[in-house]
Amino acid sequence: MNGPLSHHDIYDAALDDTLFDALPVWMAREIDVPSAVFIWLHPGDYREITAGTQAEANEVYNDFEGHDPWLAQATDDKFGIGAFRLSDSVSAREFERSEMYNAFIRENRLDRYWCLGMMHGTRDGRVATAFHKSRRGGDFTDAEHRSINRHAEDLGRLHTIRRELHRNRIRDIVAADNSLIDDTPVFELDHQGRLLRLNGKAELLVRLHPALAVDARRVLKTQGRGERGFRAAVGAATEAVRRRAGAVELGPARAEDGRLIPALRLNFLPRTEGGRKVLVIATTEAEGGLQALFDAPLESVRLTPRERDVLHGLMRGLRRDQLAHDLDLAVPTIDLHSTNLGLKLGARTIAEAVALSLKFGLL
Repeated sequence: MNGPLSHHDIYDAALDDTLFDALPVWMAREIDVPSAVFIWLHPGDYREITAGTQAEANEVYNDFEGHDPWLAQATDDKFGIGAFRLSDSVSAREFERSEMYNAFIRENRLDRYWCLGMMHGTRDGRVATAFHKSRRGGDFTDAEHRSINRHAEDLGRLHTIRRELHRNRIRDIVAADNSLIDDTPVFELDHQGRLLRLNGKAELLVRLHPALAVDARRVLKTQGRGERGFRAAVGAATEAVRRRAGAVELGPARAEDGRLIPALRLNFLPRTEGGRKVLVIATTEAEGGLQALFDAPLESVRLTPRERDVLHGLMRGLRRDQLAHDLDLAVPTIDLHSTNLGLKLGARTIAEAVALSLKFGLL
């Protein structure tokens, strides 16, 4: 990284461990401070210290969790506010009385006193970014505060996507020869959403998922209500001046061959090589990940007699109370059967449930 840090540098670090490890160092250098660190804050555990100028020392933060004045400020209400000076919440006198200052900073002769913090949240927990200055360096200036705040939004998206890859055990997306590795579905699109390349699992996902399609112009689309969000995410990630990472959620669905597809998150990661491009990386929270989907045998969908009765009634346009009366069931029981129908078929609406039932020959 040379020159001022750009949002391209930040997003490039999402897929490159070397760049990611260097990122806090580069940010510290931008405002000429001695120390910066990313710390992953798992509930009750700091086991993943991600990167920083003094990362090897940060494991001792475990010892001060819950009673250190710095760490006590790492709260969810800091999400979205950008960088903040800890001196606004913690007085110098309070800090100097803390165990962390006396038993760690002073004992190890570390050059840390003033702190500028930043908090981001992801599905798996919080990430703290901290910048430190020496006592003689004085508190962070407004100019330094503004400089770091320039990166707040990009850092939040970086941490969200990088953690999403970690939680799905995805280490690499792109190989040394710039080919797309086949560990998870990955698409590369241009600014108009046209497919530039995809790996084998992405190709299989398009064949399986009823909400994904590629048209005659090779444009990747999502069918239904998610299409507008998908197009907006592609546009934001490939915008000519300032590109932004993002994500789109796809609910569970029933594949064309009968397999149940878990809920997916499509992660949009801007790329900078050779034009306006975006990587779309599919991940899931489902146990076993997406490999379980690809390894699964074809599933035969079986409806119980009551589920079939409810489906027939819904096809006739009966209200829940009318259907409950006709079948001599309680309304909550009708709701339960309707929910089970949706889960079995991977359908979000009655019309979709009916269409899938006809397709699978269940009526």
